[in-house]
Amino acid sequence: MSEEINNSLNREIDVLKKLLEDANVIIANLGKNLKDKEKELSDLSKFTNEKISSLSTELENGKRKISVLEKSLNEVNRTISAKDEDLEELRAYQSKFETSVEESNKLKAEFDDLKNKMSIIEEENAKLTSQLVELNNLLLQKDSEIEELKAKLFMLQPPEILTGDVTTEGRVKCVNCGAVGKDIKVVEDKSRVLSYVGNIPMYAKKHVCKKCGYEF
Repeated sequence: MSEEINNSLNREIDVLKKLLEDANVIIANLGKNLKDKEKELSDLSKFTNEKISSLSTELENGKRKISVLEKSLNEVNRTISAKDEDLEELRAYQSKFETSVEESNKLKAEFDDLKNKMSIIEEENAKLTSQLVELNNLLLQKDSEIEELKAKLFMLQPPEILTGDVTTEGRVKCVNCGAVGKDIKVVEDKSRVLSYVGNIPMYAKKHVCKKCGYEF
C-alpha cells in the first residue's frame, strides 16, 4: 500500500516538474517576445523622429522659397505700379498733343509697347502668384503631416512616458508684443482636427501669448 502511494506521489511530482518546465519555457518565450516588441517600438520611434526632422527641414525650405517669391512678387507689383504711373503720364501727353498726328502716333506706339510690357508683367505676376499658392498648400500639407506623426509617436510611447507633461517648444516670439520663452504656451487648436485615433480627435497646435493673449 505504501509503495502504491509512493508511486502515485512520484507520478504527481513528475507531472508537476513537467508543468514547471513548460511554464519556464513559456516565460522565456514571453521574455524574448517582450524584448522583440521593445526593439520594434524603439525602431519605430527612431524612424518617426527622423521623418519629423525631415519634414521640418522641408517646411523650413518651403518657407524660405515663399519668402523669396514674396519678394519677387513685391518687386513685380512695384514695377506694375511704376508702369501704371508711366501709362497715366503717357495718357496725359496723348491728351495734350492729340492735335499733332505725328506726336499722337508716337505716343500710341509707346502706349502699345507699354501694354505689351504690362501683359508680360501680368503673366509673370500670375505665375508667381500660382507658385505662391502651391507653396502655401505644400506648407499646410507638411504641417499637417508633422502634426499627424507627432500624434502617432505620442500614442506609441509606453504608458509610463505618457503620464508626464512633456513639451519640446523652441524659443517662439509673439509677433504682437514680442514676448518669448515661458510667456508663450502651446494649446490645442479645436478648430483644426488633423486625424482621429479611434474616436479620439487629434487637434493641431497653436501658440498663445500669456502676456497679451495673442494667438498664432
